[in-house]
Amino acid sequence: MSLQDILGVATGLVFMWLVLSIAAMSFQEWIGNALTWRATDLENAIRQMLDSDEITKLLYEHPLISNLYRPAKKAGKKPRLPSYIPANKFALALFDILTQAGQESSPIKELTDQINAQLVALDNPDLQKLAQSDWTGILETAKQLAASPAGEAALDSLKEQIAAYGGKYPEVQPVLNEMLPNLDAYYQQFLEEQRQAPATAANKQVSMRAMRIGVAAIARKSPKLKESLTAVLRSAEAYAGEAEQSIATTRIGIETWFNDAMDRLSGTYKRRAQLTAFIIGFVLALILNVDSIFVATSLWREPTLRQAIVAEAQTYSAQTSTLPTTTGTPLQNIPALQTDLQRLNIPFGWTIAAFNTNGKACSLVPFLSNYAWGIPGKDSLGAPTCQRFSNLPSDVMGWLTKLLGFAITAAATAQGAPFWFDILKKIVNVRSSGANPDEKQPVG
Repeated sequence: MSLQDILGVATGLVFMWLVLSIAAMSFQEWIGNALTWRATDLENAIRQMLDSDEITKLLYEHPLISNLYRPAKKAGKKPRLPSYIPANKFALALFDILTQAGQESSPIKELTDQINAQLVALDNPDLQKLAQSDWTGILETAKQLAASPAGEAALDSLKEQIAAYGGKYPEVQPVLNEMLPNLDAYYQQFLEEQRQAPATAANKQVSMRAMRIGVAAIARKSPKLKESLTAVLRSAEAYAGEAEQSIATTRIGIETWFNDAMDRLSGTYKRRAQLTAFIIGFVLALILNVDSIFVATSLWREPTLRQAIVAEAQTYSAQTSTLPTTTGTPLQNIPALQTDLQRLNIPFGWTIAAFNTNGKACSLVPFLSNYAWGIPGKDSLGAPTCQRFSNLPSDVMGWLTKLLGFAITAAATAQGAPFWFDILKKIVNVRSSGANPDEKQPVG
């Protein structure tokens, strides 16, 4: 055979695989949307980054992120999480969460909960209200500690206020005595980090100081996240001299960290998508009997069939500039796929024919000896018939070849529609540039 004949067989196979890949892509999108694969994978990747269910929940509840997805329509149902989060929104939301974490996650917050539990026991409501008001003032001092350039002086002032509070309200003194060492160790850790950090204007900047306290605060909940963000902060302070530049560099660092994680997620998603496409392709090949080995053999032996599909491919390539897509449910797409394959004159499908049961009854499940396996039906006159697939392989080798043909179809489908669309364009162009085999060659 000539090169043009070989290209004709290849064109037919590629065209068939393209049609199947487009259908598989539609099935895969439908299944992925139904099972929320992308959103689930994204949430799992972010949870792995943050190493904390609580911080992950705070991130998804942040207004910058919650606006990206639809909340649950009914109470008790989970909201439909976003399939994609822009890196800049992730960085801004996490930056905001961390700047608030110094107060919300610090021992001060834990101490507040225990203080309130003790104040409930006070008999005098007015005294209870006054005690809560005084503690609110202490909380304000704790908030300002992250922004204060005084360092040790601000911490000493906070401890003095807490000590005076214990003297004024003896009921809470045992709780204060228990929690004060943790409080001092917590802020000393932050102050030590500040002493070791580069002496730049960023260390005096309010947002960066609050950010550093937030990073220190999450150490108990997510040591892994603290290590990652500490590296980002140190890199930002090393390369940025001004406070504003340090903040911008920190956010860029968080964005880069997020994008790197998304690149790894894309690789994982792509591998699973290929496996899913292979399974879908095998199921389609089995249902429709699309055997690549049989199709290739038929195209090789039948020039008329080969020329017809090549002409169809050339017309398709000339009229289609972008990859088409399909929509709908699987039950809607399978009949459409059958129609597309029939239009290509591809030899596919199962053939059902009536057979002689020799007086036995026809049944799909022939448990008894007087039943024959088959599909009950009726002929054109209404008489009962028993039908079977007439083009099933007749021996083990035939079945192995058939399954190999299905596997080749599935493997080709897993390559994706864009891959076969580009290949088809190239093959059609190569074939068009050669001599037409039907033309007579000049004698001389």
